[in-house]
Amino acid sequence: MPALDIALAVLVQLIWGVGFTSMKPFVAAFPPLLFIAMVYAIIALVVTPLTARSTTPFRWMMLIAALGASVQSCLLAVGLSMLPASTSTLLLQLTVPFAILMSWIARIDRPNLRNGLGCVVALTGVAIVIGAPGEQNSWIGVAVIAIASLSWSAAQILIRLRCRDSGATFYAAMARHAWPQALVASLLLERDQLTRLASASTGDWVGLVLLALVGFAGGYILWYKLLVRNRIDQLLPFTLLMPPIGVATGVLWFEEPLRTSLIAGGGVILLGLGHRVGAARRAG
Repeated sequence: MPALDIALAVLVQLIWGVGFTSMKPFVAAFPPLLFIAMVYAIIALVVTPLTARSTTPFRWMMLIAALGASVQSCLLAVGLSMLPASTSTLLLQLTVPFAILMSWIARIDRPNLRNGLGCVVALTGVAIVIGAPGEQNSWIGVAVIAIASLSWSAAQILIRLRCRDSGATFYAAMARHAWPQALVASLLLERDQLTRLASASTGDWVGLVLLALVGFAGGYILWYKLLVRNRIDQLLPFTLLMPPIGVATGVLWFEEPLRTSLIAGGGVILLGLGHRVGAARRAG
Protein backbone atom coordinates (compact mmCIF):
# COMPACT_ATOMS: atom_id res chain seq x y z
CA MET A 1 0.00 0.00 0.00
CA PRO A 2 1.19 3.54 -0.70
CA ALA A 3 2.37 5.49 2.34
CA LEU A 4 -0.52 7.96 1.98
CA ASP A 5 -3.11 5.17 2.04
CA ILE A 6 -1.48 3.65 5.13
CA ALA A 7 -1.67 7.01 6.88
CA LEU A 8 -5.33 7.43 5.84
CA ALA A 9 -6.21 3.90 7.06
CA VAL A 10 -4.72 4.70 10.46
CA LEU A 11 -6.56 8.04 10.48
CA VAL A 12 -9.89 6.28 9.85
CA GLN A 13 -9.38 4.02 12.89
CA LEU A 14 -8.53 7.07 14.98
CA ILE A 15 -11.71 8.80 13.79
CA TRP A 16 -13.85 5.72 14.48
CA GLY A 17 -12.28 4.89 17.84
CA VAL A 18 -12.48 8.42 19.24
CA GLY A 19 -15.75 9.25 17.45
CA PHE A 20 -17.74 6.28 18.74
CA THR A 21 -16.52 6.70 22.30
CA SER A 22 -17.15 10.46 22.28
CA MET A 23 -20.81 9.82 21.36
CA LYS A 24 -21.57 8.86 24.96
CA PRO A 25 -22.19 12.37 26.42
CA PHE A 26 -24.26 13.35 23.37
CA VAL A 27 -26.63 10.38 23.58
CA ALA A 28 -27.17 11.56 27.17
CA ALA A 29 -27.81 15.16 26.09
CA PHE A 30 -30.19 14.24 23.25
CA PRO A 31 -32.77 11.44 22.92
CA PRO A 32 -30.63 8.65 21.35
CA LEU A 33 -32.90 7.89 18.39
CA LEU A 34 -33.46 11.57 17.60
CA PHE A 35 -29.70 12.11 17.88
CA ILE A 36 -29.10 9.53 15.12
CA ALA A 37 -31.85 11.05 12.95
CA MET A 38 -30.17 14.47 13.24
CA VAL A 39 -26.74 13.01 12.48
CA TYR A 40 -27.89 11.45 9.21
CA ALA A 41 -29.95 14.53 8.29
CA ILE A 42 -26.82 16.69 8.62
CA ILE A 43 -24.80 14.23 6.50
CA ALA A 44 -27.50 14.13 3.80
CA LEU A 45 -27.78 17.93 3.73
CA VAL A 46 -24.04 18.56 3.46
CA VAL A 47 -22.79 15.62 1.36
CA THR A 48 -25.63 15.18 -1.16
CA PRO A 49 -24.86 18.37 -3.19
CA LEU A 50 -21.26 17.17 -3.57
CA THR A 51 -22.05 13.71 -5.00
CA ALA A 52 -23.51 12.06 -8.07
CA ARG A 53 -26.97 10.56 -8.22
CA SER A 54 -27.31 7.11 -6.68
CA THR A 55 -27.94 4.20 -9.07
CA THR A 56 -28.78 1.58 -6.43
CA PRO A 57 -32.46 0.53 -6.68
CA PHE A 58 -34.68 2.33 -4.16
CA ARG A 59 -35.94 -0.80 -2.37
CA TRP A 60 -32.42 -2.10 -1.78
CA MET A 61 -31.10 1.25 -0.60
CA MET A 62 -34.01 1.52 1.84
CA LEU A 63 -33.18 -1.89 3.31
CA ILE A 64 -29.43 -1.22 3.39
CA ALA A 65 -30.03 2.14 5.09
CA ALA A 66 -32.25 0.49 7.69
CA LEU A 67 -29.84 -2.35 8.53
CA GLY A 68 -26.56 -0.46 8.11
CA ALA A 69 -27.51 3.01 9.30
CA SER A 70 -30.78 3.84 11.06
CA VAL A 71 -31.46 0.58 12.94
CA GLN A 72 -27.79 -0.14 13.58
CA SER A 73 -26.87 3.38 14.69
CA CYS A 74 -30.00 3.78 16.83
CA LEU A 75 -29.26 0.52 18.62
CA LEU A 76 -25.63 1.58 19.12
CA ALA A 77 -26.74 4.89 20.61
CA VAL A 78 -29.13 3.13 23.00
CA GLY A 79 -26.51 0.52 23.96
CA LEU A 80 -23.90 3.20 24.52
CA SER A 81 -26.25 4.98 26.92
CA MET A 82 -26.39 1.78 29.02
CA LEU A 83 -22.74 0.64 28.96
CA PRO A 84 -19.28 2.15 29.47
CA ALA A 85 -17.88 3.43 26.17
CA SER A 86 -14.82 1.16 26.42
CA THR A 87 -16.97 -1.97 26.83
CA SER A 88 -19.20 -0.92 23.94
CA THR A 89 -16.18 -0.44 21.68
CA LEU A 90 -14.96 -3.98 22.31
CA LEU A 91 -18.43 -5.49 21.88
CA LEU A 92 -18.63 -3.82 18.46
CA GLN A 93 -16.00 -6.28 17.26
CA LEU A 94 -18.84 -8.82 17.06
CA THR A 95 -19.38 -7.39 13.57
CA VAL A 96 -16.39 -9.33 12.25
CA PRO A 97 -17.49 -12.89 13.18
CA PHE A 98 -21.10 -12.02 12.34
CA ALA A 99 -20.09 -10.74 8.89
CA ILE A 100 -17.99 -13.84 8.21
CA LEU A 101 -20.78 -16.21 9.24
CA MET A 102 -23.35 -14.34 7.16
CA SER A 103 -21.07 -14.34 4.12
CA TRP A 104 -20.93 -18.13 4.42
CA ILE A 105 -24.72 -18.36 4.68
CA ALA A 106 -25.13 -16.09 1.64
CA ARG A 107 -22.50 -18.19 -0.18
CA ILE A 108 -20.38 -15.13 -0.90
CA ASP A 109 -17.40 -16.81 0.77
CA ARG A 110 -16.67 -20.48 1.41
CA PRO A 111 -16.43 -21.78 5.00
CA ASN A 112 -12.84 -21.77 6.22
CA LEU A 113 -11.53 -23.54 9.33
CA ARG A 114 -9.02 -20.82 10.18
CA ASN A 115 -11.64 -18.08 9.84
CA GLY A 116 -14.03 -20.13 11.98
CA LEU A 117 -11.39 -20.60 14.68
CA GLY A 118 -10.69 -16.88 14.67
CA CYS A 119 -14.40 -16.19 15.17
CA VAL A 120 -14.59 -18.61 18.11
CA VAL A 121 -11.59 -16.96 19.79
CA ALA A 122 -13.04 -13.47 19.24
CA LEU A 123 -16.41 -14.52 20.68
CA THR A 124 -14.59 -15.97 23.72
CA GLY A 125 -13.01 -12.56 24.22
CA VAL A 126 -16.45 -10.94 24.06
CA ALA A 127 -17.66 -13.34 26.78
CA ILE A 128 -14.71 -12.32 28.98
CA VAL A 129 -15.51 -8.63 28.47
CA ILE A 130 -19.15 -9.19 29.44
CA GLY A 131 -18.07 -11.07 32.57
CA ALA A 132 -20.36 -12.28 35.30
CA PRO A 133 -24.04 -11.32 35.37
CA GLY A 134 -24.52 -7.75 36.56
CA GLU A 135 -27.30 -5.20 36.48
CA GLN A 136 -30.19 -5.85 34.11
CA ASN A 137 -29.47 -2.67 32.15
CA SER A 138 -25.94 -3.92 31.47
CA TRP A 139 -27.22 -7.14 29.96
CA ILE A 140 -29.79 -5.25 27.92
CA GLY A 141 -27.00 -2.97 26.68
CA VAL A 142 -24.89 -5.98 25.66
CA ALA A 143 -27.84 -7.48 23.78
CA VAL A 144 -28.56 -4.17 22.03
CA ILE A 145 -24.92 -3.78 20.89
CA ALA A 146 -24.91 -7.42 19.68
CA ILE A 147 -28.10 -6.90 17.64
CA ALA A 148 -26.62 -3.68 16.20
CA SER A 149 -23.51 -5.62 15.14
CA LEU A 150 -25.67 -8.28 13.52
CA SER A 151 -27.70 -5.63 11.69
CA TRP A 152 -24.56 -3.93 10.34
CA SER A 153 -23.15 -7.28 9.21
CA ALA A 154 -26.35 -8.04 7.28
CA ALA A 155 -26.08 -4.64 5.60
CA GLN A 156 -22.54 -5.43 4.43
CA ILE A 157 -23.83 -8.57 2.71
CA LEU A 158 -26.55 -6.58 0.95
CA ILE A 159 -24.05 -3.91 -0.07
CA ARG A 160 -21.87 -6.61 -1.60
CA LEU A 161 -24.80 -8.14 -3.47
CA ARG A 162 -27.04 -5.19 -4.43
CA CYS A 163 -25.26 -1.84 -4.11
CA ARG A 164 -24.24 -0.04 -7.33
CA ASP A 165 -22.62 3.01 -5.70
CA SER A 166 -19.44 3.62 -3.74
CA GLY A 167 -17.74 6.23 -1.59
CA ALA A 168 -19.48 9.51 -0.88
CA THR A 169 -22.29 8.80 -3.37
CA PHE A 170 -23.28 5.65 -1.50
CA TYR A 171 -22.97 7.21 1.95
CA ALA A 172 -25.00 10.30 1.00
CA ALA A 173 -27.77 8.09 -0.44
CA MET A 174 -27.78 5.94 2.68
CA ALA A 175 -28.03 9.04 4.89
CA ARG A 176 -30.98 10.37 2.87
CA HIS A 177 -32.87 7.14 3.49
CA ALA A 178 -31.71 6.67 7.10
CA TRP A 179 -32.67 9.94 8.74
CA PRO A 180 -36.45 9.68 8.11
CA GLN A 181 -36.39 6.08 9.39
CA ALA A 182 -34.62 7.13 12.59
CA LEU A 183 -36.97 10.10 13.00
CA VAL A 184 -40.05 7.85 12.78
CA ALA A 185 -38.49 5.55 15.39
CA SER A 186 -37.90 8.53 17.67
CA LEU A 187 -41.46 9.79 17.28
CA LEU A 188 -42.84 6.34 18.12
CA LEU A 189 -40.50 5.32 20.93
CA GLU A 190 -39.20 8.48 22.62
CA ARG A 191 -40.86 11.24 24.62
CA ASP A 192 -40.17 14.91 25.45
CA GLN A 193 -37.91 15.44 22.43
CA LEU A 194 -38.55 19.19 22.25
CA THR A 195 -37.77 19.63 25.94
CA ARG A 196 -34.49 17.74 25.57
CA LEU A 197 -33.55 19.75 22.48
CA ALA A 198 -34.26 23.04 24.26
CA SER A 199 -32.10 22.02 27.23
CA ALA A 200 -29.09 21.01 25.09
CA SER A 201 -26.10 23.32 25.39
CA THR A 202 -24.22 25.04 22.58
CA GLY A 203 -21.42 22.52 23.09
CA ASP A 204 -23.87 19.66 22.60
CA TRP A 205 -25.02 21.08 19.25
CA VAL A 206 -21.45 21.73 18.08
CA GLY A 207 -20.52 18.18 19.08
CA LEU A 208 -23.50 16.81 17.15
CA VAL A 209 -22.38 18.53 13.94
CA LEU A 210 -18.74 17.50 14.37
CA LEU A 211 -19.67 13.87 15.03
CA ALA A 212 -21.93 13.81 11.98
CA LEU A 213 -19.39 15.30 9.55
CA VAL A 214 -16.14 13.90 10.98
CA GLY A 215 -16.94 10.82 13.07
CA PHE A 216 -19.59 9.43 10.72
CA ALA A 217 -19.24 10.88 7.20
CA GLY A 218 -15.50 11.60 7.25
CA GLY A 219 -14.45 8.18 8.50
CA TYR A 220 -16.73 6.12 6.27
CA ILE A 221 -16.13 8.12 3.10
CA LEU A 222 -12.36 7.80 3.56
CA TRP A 223 -12.73 4.07 4.16
CA TYR A 224 -14.81 3.55 1.03
CA LYS A 225 -12.22 5.44 -1.02
CA LEU A 226 -9.46 3.21 0.36
CA LEU A 227 -11.50 0.10 -0.48
CA VAL A 228 -11.57 1.19 -4.12
CA ARG A 229 -7.78 1.55 -4.26
CA ASN A 230 -6.60 -1.36 -2.10
CA ARG A 231 -7.25 -5.03 -1.39
CA ILE A 232 -9.58 -5.76 1.51
CA ASP A 233 -7.04 -8.11 3.12
CA GLN A 234 -4.57 -5.23 3.11
CA LEU A 235 -7.01 -2.88 4.81
CA LEU A 236 -8.58 -5.28 7.30
CA PRO A 237 -5.59 -5.37 9.70
CA PHE A 238 -5.97 -1.64 10.33
CA THR A 239 -9.38 -2.22 11.96
CA LEU A 240 -7.51 -3.87 14.85
CA LEU A 241 -6.44 -0.35 15.88
CA MET A 242 -9.99 0.80 16.66
CA PRO A 243 -10.59 -1.18 19.91
CA PRO A 244 -7.47 0.02 21.78
CA ILE A 245 -8.10 3.60 20.58
CA GLY A 246 -11.73 3.44 21.73
CA VAL A 247 -10.87 1.88 25.08
CA ALA A 248 -8.07 4.39 25.69
CA THR A 249 -10.46 7.25 24.88
CA GLY A 250 -13.02 5.92 27.37
CA VAL A 251 -10.41 5.51 30.10
CA LEU A 252 -8.62 8.84 29.58
CA TRP A 253 -11.53 11.08 28.58
CA PHE A 254 -14.37 9.70 30.69
CA GLU A 255 -12.19 8.20 33.45
CA GLU A 256 -13.77 4.78 33.03
CA PRO A 257 -12.10 2.02 35.07
CA LEU A 258 -9.64 -0.18 33.19
CA ARG A 259 -10.96 -3.51 34.48
CA THR A 260 -8.87 -6.70 34.27
CA SER A 261 -11.69 -8.41 32.31
CA LEU A 262 -11.62 -5.53 29.81
CA ILE A 263 -7.88 -5.94 29.23
CA ALA A 264 -8.03 -9.76 29.07
CA GLY A 265 -11.14 -9.88 26.92
CA GLY A 266 -9.86 -7.17 24.61
CA GLY A 267 -6.62 -9.07 24.15
CA VAL A 268 -8.47 -12.28 23.29
CA ILE A 269 -10.74 -10.43 20.84
CA LEU A 270 -7.71 -8.92 19.07
CA LEU A 271 -6.05 -12.35 19.00
CA GLY A 272 -9.12 -13.86 17.33
CA LEU A 273 -9.49 -11.03 14.84
CA GLY A 274 -5.75 -11.11 14.14
CA HIS A 275 -6.00 -14.85 13.42
CA ARG A 276 -8.82 -14.13 10.96
CA VAL A 277 -6.80 -11.34 9.30
CA GLY A 278 -3.77 -13.59 9.02
CA ALA A 279 -5.89 -16.24 7.32
CA ALA A 280 -7.18 -13.66 4.85
CA ARG A 281 -3.67 -12.47 4.05
CA ARG A 282 -2.42 -16.02 3.47
CA ALA A 283 -5.43 -16.78 1.28
CA GLY A 284 -4.74 -13.68 -0.81
